[in-house]
Amino acid sequence: MNLRKITWSQISTALLFLFVVALLYSPRLKSWVIMGLMTIGFFKPDIPQPKPGDKREPVPAMLVHNTDGKRVDLQQQKGKVVFINFWATWCPPCLAELPSVNALYQKVKTDTNVVFITVDVDNDLIKSTQFIHNKGYTFPVYGGSPADVPDKFYSNGIPTTLVVDKKGNIVFSHFNRANYDDQAFTEFISELAKQ
Repeated sequence: MNLRKITWSQISTALLFLFVVALLYSPRLKSWVIMGLMTIGFFKPDIPQPKPGDKREPVPAMLVHNTDGKRVDLQQQKGKVVFINFWATWCPPCLAELPSVNALYQKVKTDTNVVFITVDVDNDLIKSTQFIHNKGYTFPVYGGSPADVPDKFYSNGIPTTLVVDKKGNIVFSHFNRANYDDQAFTEFISELAKQ
C-alpha cells in the first residue's frame, strides 16, 4: 500500500475551497466577512462635496408604516434630514451594514432634526421587526406597498441608502454596503441637521 503524505499546502487549499463554498451558500458567513472588512476600513460611504450650482433631485412621494400603524409621509418631513435605508433579512450585504446603521442611529437619535427610515423591501414587518429585535438593534423599521415606496429609490438593488436634506432634496445616494458608523458620515448628517 502506497500512502502519500498530506502537505500543508494541500490542507490549506482544501480549507480555502471549503471556505469559498461556505461563502456561496451561507448568507450569515458572507455578511460576517463583509462586516469584518467594514471594521478594518473598507466600504466607507463617499460623502458628496456639493459645488455651487449643483442641481439636486427632489425626493418623490413615499409613504411607509410600521407594525404599530405609525405612518411616515416623506413629503411631510421637510425641515428634517431623512436617512433612508432599503434592506431585507435575506440580503448578506444588508445584514453586514445593519450594525453600522444602528450605531449611526444611536449617535443621532436624539436630534429632532434627523429622521430614520429603514424600509424592509419585502414588506414583511413582523419578520423584519422580530429580526431587528433579536439582533438588539433599535432603529425603526418600516414597510409599505410597492405603490407607496417608489422602486426608483432602490432600483439598482439593495442595500440602498439615501439622505434627504431639509429642503427635501436627495443629497446622498449609495447602492451596496457601507459603514455608516464612519466619523465623517456622522459629521455629514450632523452638519445637514444644523443647516
